Amino acid sequence: MSESEDFLQAFHAARPGITARAFARGGSYERLAALVENASRVLDLACGDGALLAHMSAHAIGVDLSRAELSRVRHTAAVARAQALPFATNAFDAVTCHLAFMLFEDLPAVVRELERVLVPGGDFIAVLGGGPTADGDDAFHRFVKILGPRTAPQVGDPRAKSEAGWGELMPRWTVHPFERWTLDLSGSFEQIWQFLGASYEVTRDREAVVRQQLRVACGDYGDHIPCTVVTYLARAHRNVQAEAVYCG
Repeated sequence: MSESEDFLQAFHAARPGITARAFARGGSYERLAALVENASRVLDLACGDGALLAHMSAHAIGVDLSRAELSRVRHTAAVARAQALPFATNAFDAVTCHLAFMLFEDLPAVVRELERVLVPGGDFIAVLGGGPTADGDDAFHRFVKILGPRTAPQVGDPRAKSEAGWGELMPRWTVHPFERWTLDLSGSFEQIWQFLGASYEVTRDREAVVRQQLRVACGDYGDHIPCTVVTYLARAHRNVQAEAVYCG
């Protein structure tokens, strides 16, 4: 594995379930699951501890690199890379991914696998991270100032974060306009830290310091601290003509 994959593995091994706890109050898991409720066969890429799968039927399957995360999954799940999925061609009616597509390496290989395992006419639907709002002064903005320059390894492919990038990666697909999902994660300090402390920038050696600095920075808010995160719902439809790529 690469340095970035090693980093992600180690991060989640030390904090299994951290992403689910961070976004549990935002409603994004429920909203994403509702979009595939009519699909009989669903694959969840980078399923983590199964937070999204928990809102799906028992027939949904998950894959993830982290054994620590997968140990918490109650659905069927397997250790696998998105670039080499252990499933047959046309195995799924829909594939989902909650806040992980931006982290994958070799996205062309991921897209080839998506095109292979999805039935013609199937959908790939992902929630993408966008960060804090463009302006404002909530806990997220103050947190970003505290963190300073990026320290975690650069992960993923920038094309994962834009409609144009999806169009480049998926030329045989129909890429729908991204839908902005703004999640309100405001609450007590402990509640907003559950989200902000899940950042890959908050490594073990920085955790106590960053937490205390954020507590001081948010002291003027009182018991209810505003915190908003911008995410995007992205959807791509696997066109029927793409099937010819895998015939024979």
